[in-house]
Amino acid sequence: MSEKIQARIEPAQPKPAQSDKAEQDERASQAETGTSAAAAADSATDATGAAPESAAAAPEPGAFARASQWLDQTFPHSRNAVLGGACGLLVAILLFTIGIFKTLVIAILVVAGVALGQFADGDPKLVRIVEKLIKKH
Repeated sequence: MSEKIQARIEPAQPKPAQSDKAEQDERASQAETGTSAAAAADSATDATGAAPESAAAAPEPGAFARASQWLDQTFPHSRNAVLGGACGLLVAILLFTIGIFKTLVIAILVVAGVALGQFADGDPKLVRIVEKLIKKH
């Protein structure tokens, strides 16, 4: 009956570098308050005079990458089950709101769009699957 609970504390991720517009706004507010830009620049360098790694401009991940990270963190061992459940919910909502035939047309068009996108990318997986199914019969 005694269960062990283990916890792991990880350090916080560094904030991404600010955009040029945000840096300009910050400099303007510093000029208004009387803080010098040189003091801000000195604080952005380490003892060797080089800018720290966190100050390097790194592109922010896109929406898909952020959603993927969130899924991995929130549902670490059941990501595909959650995605399948979300797809099932979407299909159920479509079936009840617009009907079975319109839902089937949407599904067919989505699959065709994915196949065309894969073909344009040079990796037509769906086309090969359909070709294999046709050759068997």
